[in-house]
Amino acid sequence: MRISEWLRPRLRLWAIYNELGYIPWKKPKVKKERKRRKKDGGVYMGAREAIPFMNDDAKRTISHLFLRPGYMMRDYILRGQHERYLSPITALLVFYSVFTLIVAVVQPKTEKNAGINISDDIEINIHSDSTDSPRTENLLKTFILACRDATVLLNLDQHPDAVDTPWKASLAAVEGDLRGKGFHLFIGSFLLLWISMSFLLRKWGISVSGAAAAAAYVLCQYCIFEFLALLLSFGESTELGLLLIGILLFIDYRQMLALSNRQAFKLTIKTGFVYVLIFCLFALLFGGGLLYYAYTQI
Repeated sequence: MRISEWLRPRLRLWAIYNELGYIPWKKPKVKKERKRRKKDGGVYMGAREAIPFMNDDAKRTISHLFLRPGYMMRDYILRGQHERYLSPITALLVFYSVFTLIVAVVQPKTEKNAGINISDDIEINIHSDSTDSPRTENLLKTFILACRDATVLLNLDQHPDAVDTPWKASLAAVEGDLRGKGFHLFIGSFLLLWISMSFLLRKWGISVSGAAAAAAYVLCQYCIFEFLALLLSFGESTELGLLLIGILLFIDYRQMLALSNRQAFKLTIKTGFVYVLIFCLFALLFGGGLLYYAYTQI
């Protein structure tokens, strides 16, 4: 038998699986129901339904994000097959919670030292010439101190010495809880990617909520590959290269929207450009707000 004759039907089978998400002529496995004890008419919930990644929807979401990510997003967003997969936000929280736990176990020293070390006794030396006024120097010093305070405020759970009021203690507790769930790993990327996709995917009839679902699933896909990077590097790194991120997004667009290679490539480049543009805009607004605060303090 020639290789082409052996390969042709298998490629056809792979194309059918990518399109449908299952093999239509394969009979599903019938599971034997075990006898379950019920007490006082209560509802029974087995371990498989309670443990993340053990129920069928979670396992299907993981496998499809790895094998047919764009088609899965199309099924959920454009075809309304919500019952087959984990919801995007739920998947995002579960994926990054488990990933944070794994990274904390594999890289305990890295996680412990991942915080930003900012000394309270910061020394600011500004070199100025005779044309600079004392007001300008004070403005720069106040601006740098405001940047430091804002950074500490956003990381209070890692700076217990800075918690000196009840509201800061509450904020530190909330930040610690969110960090334990992996929020710090995806929240910024999710918001920027969501806004970028909301602008770019309107042409294909995808709403703002659909763009949020797509952004969440894309980040779940990245989380899977970050875990693979952690394994392949023997626990040394979880970083994905920019090229790999672009390739994954290219595949997602091509499958989800049924685009040609050229169209998917252009949309990927546009997404990266809009992503960077929105990030710079947020940075300018944040910096402008701190500069205005510093100006009002002098």
